[in-house]
Parts: sequence; structure tokens; C-alpha cells
Amino acid sequence: MSPPFRMRITVLFFILISVSAFAQVKLPTSETGQVQYQEIVRLGDGKGPARSVFDQIRTWARQQYPMANEAELHYDQQHGIVFVRSLYSIGNYSIRYTLTIEARIGRYRATITDLVAEQGGLIQPVRSVSTSADEMERAAVDSVKNSSLIKQIADDQAELYRQIDTACRDTLASLKQSLTGWATKKDD
Repeated sequence: MSPPFRMRITVLFFILISVSAFAQVKLPTSETGQVQYQEIVRLGDGKGPARSVFDQIRTWARQQYPMANEAELHYDQQHGIVFVRSLYSIGNYSIRYTLTIEARIGRYRATITDLVAEQGGLIQPVRSVSTSADEMERAAVDSVKNSSLIKQIADDQAELYRQIDTACRDTLASLKQSLTGWATKKDD
């Protein structure tokens, strides 16, 4: 191999290794910086009564969160709002969250907030960005600065954040699929 070719391979190798060390997962946030997933969905012709939309949201919530589950369901019929407090089990973490679904005329707004990671009695809010290995290394006490361990912890946290992102998006997609399917049948 020629020296320039070896050098290119070496540089590429270090770039690939460093990318994972700097790989952070960014979650969507509200204006205040809190992790928040939000979706506003118009149903059918957008003219269906809010009461019908609320009833369909309630039906979806009962199916999605059966009583045997650890979910708390609250219905505010007067304002057309369904509140859900539940959790995602991801690996050995429990990710607690609040889902608020507001029924309006021909549409709804679903918002997932208050994400908290719990593992072995330790509770920590889910931040908008996973911590990088560099940030962890800077914060580590000198006696704890094991670079490979810190990198593994950062990679594990980034993977957890990817799975949290997937779980939240799947919840919103399930709601959307259920309600748009209902609206399509209703309009036929």
C-alpha cells in the first residue's frame, strides 16, 4: 500500500470511530425546551362534531391502554380532552409519559410530554439531546475517566433516546391510523 492510501484509510477509520462518540440523539421540544411530541390531525372533511372525535379518541385509548396495564386514563368530557399517564418498557428502563389528546371539530391535537426515565429506582427526566461521550468525559471525576466505559454509556443513552423517539412516534401513528380510519368509514 502506498503511504497516501494508508493515510486515507487511517483518517477514515478515525472519522468513523469519532462519529459514534459524537453521535447524539435530538428529540423534539416545545418552545420552553421540554421534550414534546405534538401532532394536529384533520379528520375527513374537517367538519365532524367534536363529540364524535372525542368518543373515537376514548375508544382508541381504552383499546391501547387496557385496565390491566399501568396506565391512568382520565376523560374530560366537557372540554373534549383525554389524559393518559403510562409508560414504555424499553430494555430495563421504564419511560413514563403523559399523553394529552384534545378533540376539536373535525380534528384533534395529541401531545406527549413529561418523559421520565426510571431504572433501578433512579429517576431522570428525558432531556432534549442525549449526552455525548465528550460531555460525560468532561464531567467525570479524574478517577472515573475510563474513556471506553464513558463512550459505551453515551452510546447506550443515544440508543435509548432513539427507542424513546420510535415509541412516541408509534403511539401518535397508532392514534392517527385509528382516527383517520374511523373518519374515512364515517364519510363513506
